[in-house]
Amino acid sequence: MSINKTLSNNPLDIANAFNAYFSSVAENLIIKNLFGKNSTNNNDPLTYLRQNFSQSISSIRLNNSTMHEIDKIIHSLKCKNLYGYDEVSIRILKISAPYILTPLTYTFHKILSTGIFPDRLKFSEVKPLFKKEATAEFSNYRPISLLTSFSKVNERIIYTRLYRYLNEHNILVNEQFGFREKSSTDMATYALLNTVLLSLDKKKIVGGLFCDLQKSFDCVNHDILL
Repeated sequence: MSINKTLSNNPLDIANAFNAYFSSVAENLIIKNLFGKNSTNNNDPLTYLRQNFSQSISSIRLNNSTMHEIDKIIHSLKCKNLYGYDEVSIRILKISAPYILTPLTYTFHKILSTGIFPDRLKFSEVKPLFKKEATAEFSNYRPISLLTSFSKVNERIIYTRLYRYLNEHNILVNEQFGFREKSSTDMATYALLNTVLLSLDKKKIVGGLFCDLQKSFDCVNHDILL
């Protein structure tokens, strides 16, 4: 890998350089959006919500989970042998589920009631995945984060509650197709084409503005594995 314009084969130096690069990309994007030439205060998500929701929305309450829900979530996860730093794969989690449901339920209750997500569940192992062009350039790699199996279960518990709340209060716009149930990229493509064709039929001028989101990174602490 090219580190400071010098090729290096030292695994530790390469891992540290990957970590520094992946961590800096997200930070640089944030700084660019907040302090760029064309930036405005509307970049703040809270400002956007205040402007679009004149009436206050009731506070969210995360109800406790049950052993049945946790067991259902565990068995809904794809059975893989991959694992995070704790070395507990989804396959092992499914096999041991009948014996650990009680302590897991207690732990997840604590997370929901206190609002504190354990630091250990935030850790992820990151593997650089080569994309294209020169293999020695860090910018040509995409990070793949391997989370712990337990954090995935807790993530699903919180997701179901947040998603239900967002739907009940109509916070999500109809134009958002990603990460929503009964929605897909095919539906997004159809909606776009339908809007364009209807506008052309009405003799209107149609224009498009497309944003290329080249990088998506998690700003949580990472351990780089090579």
